[in-house]
Amino acid sequence: MLYIYYSATNEAYHKTNFLTIKSTIMKKFRIHVLFIALLLSTASIRCSSGADLLKTGSSLLSSLGGNPALSQITSLLQTPGLGKLLGGALKKPFTLLAPTNDALSKLGGDAISKLTSPENLGQLANLLKNHIIPGKLDAAGVAQTGLKSAGGKMLDLAGANLGSLMSGDKFNVFPIDKVLN
Repeated sequence: MLYIYYSATNEAYHKTNFLTIKSTIMKKFRIHVLFIALLLSTASIRCSSGADLLKTGSSLLSSLGGNPALSQITSLLQTPGLGKLLGGALKKPFTLLAPTNDALSKLGGDAISKLTSPENLGQLANLLKNHIIPGKLDAAGVAQTGLKSAGGKMLDLAGANLGSLMSGDKFNVFPIDKVLN
């Protein structure tokens, strides 16, 4: 009888010990899974580029596409390869001063087609960076003096008229009747 009691006690001990070990392993596994999920979500946030805003159907292009006077800038932003050059400027909240079709036409008849050619992609990116202001600004914020564009130039809005605000989660867009150099 003593042996049977010992076996039962020993078996209960091993079951309890096994369950404790199993519980500890499962807790560690859950912690590892949660840690990996956190890392992946952080990496996804960091790796997502501003270029996502330049994909067809994005909130930025949808906002711009809703205004017929901004069809040329909408088309320019969809130029292949441009996302890589503008991505950094579009990652954080920003304000885009979107030149209207009339403003872009003042560049000359073939200027737009030249800018979209692969060899001039850098020039197009620089031109567009002059229209991007870091931070999601309202009209009063845009009217401040001393603002710098994402291209590093001081903004000169003298003689420019801003249109109605269009807004998204990460951006504000104002149509502008002037191309900023």
